Amino acid sequence: MAERQIRFDALDAWRGIAALIVALFHFQAAGYFYAVPLVRHGNLAVPFFFVLSGFVITHAYRSKLHDAGDGWRFMIRRFGRLYPLHFVTLMVLVVLELAKLAAMQFGFSAAEGAFQGTNNISSLIANIFLLHAIIPFPDLSWNAASWSISTEFYTYLVFLLVYLLSGARHRLLGCALAFVASGLVLLNIEIFHPQLGIVQGMGMAQCVFGFFTGNLTYELYLRLRGNPVFQGTRPEILATMLMVLLFWFKPPFISFDILVFGLVILLFSYEGGAVARVMRAPALQRLGELSYSIYLVHFIIFAVMFVIVRLAQAKLHVPLIGAIGGIEVMDFGPSWLMDLVALGYLITVVICATLTYRFVEVPGRRFFNRLSRSRAQPEIPTGVEPTQA
Repeated sequence: MAERQIRFDALDAWRGIAALIVALFHFQAAGYFYAVPLVRHGNLAVPFFFVLSGFVITHAYRSKLHDAGDGWRFMIRRFGRLYPLHFVTLMVLVVLELAKLAAMQFGFSAAEGAFQGTNNISSLIANIFLLHAIIPFPDLSWNAASWSISTEFYTYLVFLLVYLLSGARHRLLGCALAFVASGLVLLNIEIFHPQLGIVQGMGMAQCVFGFFTGNLTYELYLRLRGNPVFQGTRPEILATMLMVLLFWFKPPFISFDILVFGLVILLFSYEGGAVARVMRAPALQRLGELSYSIYLVHFIIFAVMFVIVRLAQAKLHVPLIGAIGGIEVMDFGPSWLMDLVALGYLITVVICATLTYRFVEVPGRRFFNRLSRSRAQPEIPTGVEPTQA
């Protein structure tokens, strides 16, 4: 079977599940879900997405990048996969900021003024050019989850340069060197500069190391696919246990987590066991398809919900927002009620993601694929991007 014909269904399903975990991670409500370690450590899904992206992009383009023309087409297609939805969600937040500005003219108060704080004009310009996690900023801005989209796009460029500069005979060596170099940079940051935030260098280091981990994982996949030790139900159960343990305990070094994610992806890539068959369920496959939209839409849905609750609290003079560990959370009922609110939030996110997938993602991808004028380039399985926290 030609490499480009393979679709990794189990990995698609994992991406969809991880996207929902990220959505719950950002949902601040005083329910039972909020305290579950699997949810509280949900931002670990982002480095998982980085590794998965490196794996799938290598699968699709390993034998397709030969010269500058191929590279140009590759970057156009990747831009078309990432940017349309990023731009639309950013513009929605700009409209909300304009609405805040208008409301303040009629006497409504806000914690900070419109286009101030993290959502200022300079960060908006950086977001427009996908530089908001490349240029150091004090904190996440606008659609906070989109920091990973910024690092992902420029990591594609790093990948392309490594491939083209290494030449066909030395690509594996070039990728191995990129893997080692980025791993050392990330480890250095984690040990000696842990104060650096996601948008101050940590995020880019995670992305590059994660991507090249996925790249080398794919090379291992090709070399081990005839080995029965790595195929079947037992390796998939082991991989599932590793995923649960990582999210539950969250080891302190992301570099270690990334390496384990590479192993998990390798064990699931052969898709010959019972767990993989479960992951082929239509609902899970649909979640994988919608994962990128879920990732970028969920933060907006929660932000709107939180604003509504804050306005209701001010209007009714009833405490509807509390705090857990210094973090503001919605708290207007017993834990089971807040979990029902969380469930409603997830349903709303999936519905909105379905709409953005159909009316933004798909048309945008098709437009830029046509623009690339690359009939020889393979179609990329949908949702390969990090639907990163």
